[in-house]
Amino acid sequence: MSRLVVLTTPDLAPGYSLAGASTVPVASVEEATSELLSLVDGKGERGVIAVHEPFHVALDKEIRRRFDEALEPLVVPLPSGEPGTGDGGRRERLMKMLWQAVGYEITFDAEGGKG
Repeated sequence: MSRLVVLTTPDLAPGYSLAGASTVPVASVEEATSELLSLVDGKGERGVIAVHEPFHVALDKEIRRRFDEALEPLVVPLPSGEPGTGDGGRRERLMKMLWQAVGYEITFDAEGGKG
C-alpha cells in the first residue's frame, strides 16, 4: 500500500499529522538525509515522500539524482511557503511535480488549450 510521508520541521509536523499524513520531524539536512535513506533502504517505503523544500534543495547531489531517477518512491520537495524560496517559481515547481508524477510534461497555453 502506498502512503504519503512528510519529512518536515518539528514546528510544521503537527499540521501535516492533523491533515492525515505520516510525518517525520527533522531539524537539519543531515537528519532529513538520514531519515530519507532509512525510510527507503531500511523500511522499503513506497509511495510519496515529501521533503521540506529547504532540506530537499540542500540534499547531496548524488542522493537527489538517485531519487530523481527512481520510479518508487516518488521523492518531491514540499514547498516551505516562504516567499523567494525553492527552485523556480510556483508554476515551475508544480510543472516539475506533474512531470515526475505523470512521466511527461504537460503544458497549457494562456487561452486554456493543451500544448
